[in-house]
Amino acid sequence: MHWHLHLKRAALLAVLFAASGLTGVDAHAQQCGPEAPPPAVPLNDQMSGTRVLRRLVLGLSGTTPTVEQYEAMAAATTPEARESLLRATLEAALASPKFYERMVNFGHEWLAVGAYTTGAAGDAYQGDMSGHLFKCDANTAHAGAYYAVHEFGDSKDPAKQCQDQDADGNPAVPEVHQVEPWWAPGTTVTVLGKAGSDVTQVTDSKGQPVDCGLANGGYYDPMLPAACGCGPNLVWCSPLYGLHSNSNHDFGLQRRHPYEEPARLFAHLAWHDRPLSDLILGNYSVGTNWLRALYVRFGRQMGNSALDKNTTWWRPDADNAPRDPLHPTPNDPQAWREFVVEDLEPFHLALTPDRARSGSIDRTYRFDPRTTTDAPQGLPTAGVLTMIGSLSSFPRERVRAARFLEMFACQNFSPPPADVHFPPLEVDPGTGGTCLHCHRTLDPAAISFKRWDFGTAQSSYVPWPFMPGVGRHRITKEWLSGQYPYIGTSPGYRWKNAFVPNTLLTPVTPEQVKANPEAVLLDTMPDTYTLLGEHGDGTMGPLGFGKLVVRSGEFDRCVARKMYSMFIGRDLNPATEKGFIDKLAREFVAGDRKLKPFIRYLFEQPELRRGL
Repeated sequence: MHWHLHLKRAALLAVLFAASGLTGVDAHAQQCGPEAPPPAVPLNDQMSGTRVLRRLVLGLSGTTPTVEQYEAMAAATTPEARESLLRATLEAALASPKFYERMVNFGHEWLAVGAYTTGAAGDAYQGDMSGHLFKCDANTAHAGAYYAVHEFGDSKDPAKQCQDQDADGNPAVPEVHQVEPWWAPGTTVTVLGKAGSDVTQVTDSKGQPVDCGLANGGYYDPMLPAACGCGPNLVWCSPLYGLHSNSNHDFGLQRRHPYEEPARLFAHLAWHDRPLSDLILGNYSVGTNWLRALYVRFGRQMGNSALDKNTTWWRPDADNAPRDPLHPTPNDPQAWREFVVEDLEPFHLALTPDRARSGSIDRTYRFDPRTTTDAPQGLPTAGVLTMIGSLSSFPRERVRAARFLEMFACQNFSPPPADVHFPPLEVDPGTGGTCLHCHRTLDPAAISFKRWDFGTAQSSYVPWPFMPGVGRHRITKEWLSGQYPYIGTSPGYRWKNAFVPNTLLTPVTPEQVKANPEAVLLDTMPDTYTLLGEHGDGTMGPLGFGKLVVRSGEFDRCVARKMYSMFIGRDLNPATEKGFIDKLAREFVAGDRKLKPFIRYLFEQPELRRGL
């Protein structure tokens, strides 16, 4: 029956075509031809004033506008009035402490470092490089008083002092000292025993002098020797206990502060209208008393005692250095206050005659261990690149290079395509094997980050960071021998396997290493190398790396991309939007690389006001 229906339909169509005067191909064309497109309607993707207001306030402060701000925008009846209101809102947001907080949060996203926990395990943790002070229990004769764990050596219970007992448990009233501590300026704490005294040197069992300012001993007794004082204002000690936790959750934990430092410096630069290039070129940073103490103790462990009698670094009201807006009280030890790093830690070189705060690209320090056996003066300070927390977070030089290239040059390290063939791997991953794909970029950069490691050659335990070859930590052939007692996880043993002569990472000859074992620590990129298309200028260490990243233009392009993504809400594609990225980078540089002028420029971009 179905075929009868088909015949009827065909006959009906034929009658219709005949009536219209169309047959054959003309009829088919009339039936199936495309219809004329409707007239184009311009896309109206301009957001309303209230939506632009919300986007602006949310991006700069992390919160939504107030009801009053919404009402003011709704009451603005002309485009000029709305634009004026938006500009006023922008300036108010940039001047609000909420902007600083927003920058801290973004700083953690951008400058992501790990916890300051390398070598930090158990209560023997020496990441603070200080002797630990404990508190007497509430039910003791000296409730709340501090005592040092080293008071009776490592075999007696020092808490007996709290009960007016000596090391053997016999009745004895301990020494009692009233001291203004570095961690709480303007207050006084009670300290029992020798910890609160002015003893700066003692004699060990072999009759040798022991400097109380150094944290001595091994894994089980890493505190100051018995009978030592804690130094002026207790600067060689810390009131910390229970450091078996690796958490960063609380600002009461000292290790939270080096973790916080990179993000706080970024927020500081944004808030005080400083060039963002100071993130990798500046000789200054910001820190609370807890963080400043780390730098002071680091310099002391490295062999410099210049800060022993300095009573200003821990007094927040001792100068008018810029600080964060969340701690405006002059004497707040938790304020993030600006400081030249060399003023607290003399081996972090400022490289300016008066140690002024400087992010100048002209700062230069050249040192070549292939031509001298002298020790370098120190490591040129380079913002985030030389911070205790960031260097310790990435505990190997190649990892540091990779993370910093990702952060500050927006580099992306991914596996090579399957059809690419590489020379065979022999010794050097920078010149052969599949790893060549990344190491030909990583290794020239990693040269800059050799002078930071952990521990001492005599111990497999890793108690604190140090700069190899600097200060009292000179490197000898024994360090690199791999023989007892310099074996296991000792830094020298690792260097023996990692810093192989005549490789891309270690461009020195065996003869140069024989003449000076510290030649393997060469941390200046040779002038024959290139990185990001640029030759270095001979500056030693991370500062040389930072200067090259800025000079190449990659820093400016990377910052432009990150800020555009943050405030506009869209990632820029470097493959298809290179011209626009370059334009943004030029605007960023034209504003002296400061964030606030660049934000004002982004505010003018049409894309900020578009949305569906």
